[in-house]
Amino acid sequence: MERSNDATWWHVVTECVARIATLPLFVAACFATQAQAAEPYPSKPVKVVVPYSVGGGTDVLTRALAQRLSEATGQSFVIENRGGADATIGAAMVAKAPADGYTLLAVSGVPFLLNQSAFKDLPYDTAKDFVPVAHFASLPMLIVSANALGVDSAKTLVTQAKASPNKINYAGTDQMTFLGMEMIAKGTGTQLVHIPYKGAGPALNDLLGNHVSVMLASPSSAMPHVRDGRIKALAVTGSKRSPALPDVPTVSESILPGYELTAWFGIFAPAGTPQPIVDKLAADIDRVLRMPALVKQFESLGTDASYMAPPEFAAFVGNEYTRWTRAFKESGVAPK
Repeated sequence: MERSNDATWWHVVTECVARIATLPLFVAACFATQAQAAEPYPSKPVKVVVPYSVGGGTDVLTRALAQRLSEATGQSFVIENRGGADATIGAAMVAKAPADGYTLLAVSGVPFLLNQSAFKDLPYDTAKDFVPVAHFASLPMLIVSANALGVDSAKTLVTQAKASPNKINYAGTDQMTFLGMEMIAKGTGTQLVHIPYKGAGPALNDLLGNHVSVMLASPSSAMPHVRDGRIKALAVTGSKRSPALPDVPTVSESILPGYELTAWFGIFAPAGTPQPIVDKLAADIDRVLRMPALVKQFESLGTDASYMAPPEFAAFVGNEYTRWTRAFKESGVAPK
């Protein structure tokens, strides 16, 4: 009995010594966790994935925003272009990234939301796998044409298209530009040929080279070439004329009453990103969007620097999702 008590006593002593030995490690781990939690965001470079090719509207605007964020925060916001598959490759990459605020997604919002309807097997769930951070820009699109087409207005485009059905082609760079042009064709009684592209950059290059005739393009990417006379701006898709192009009429006033299409741009993070990080990032975006230099830069590209905070942006995204899901179903286009 005494031997058993001695063994039990020795086991207790050994266990206590072992626990005391690991105490410094436990304390160190606690301090490390607290120190990590206390690190200001961002404390290292932030990757911003643009799921389109270089040179498109989203790329141009996001690079301008990222430059100002880098200057304001002291940390690099690095753009990574991951184009292809209607922007689903880059979006899937961000959906699977750690939810720590260091991998973000910058998108043209309407095509991003439309992909949920346009694909049968999307590798992510648009509504569940991302958290809206901030709306940072909005703009009407431009109908632009190659100089070789020889038209000088949306009216002459429609006249020529009616005279030569299925002879004029247009570049479709995503679901929004495809649906936008199809709505114009249907509304004006014309027949145009859709040429799909992986991004606005390659499509714009082909428009400049007269390899494609027409496209819906963002002013941010098309405006420099319009000013240089290398392509022609035929109409603006917004509800009013652009201050940057006051002589260019809207689609509604020139060829299709009631037509309106406005593109918007936003930053998303992987679902599960801590709310304090989302709020800090959104506040930084709000701060730089108030900078006169960035406002002026956006205006020169025909774009409004327009901010929405996370709650407002989330509600806006929900409404846009409902609107464009309905538009896709009414178009009769089959999911891929």
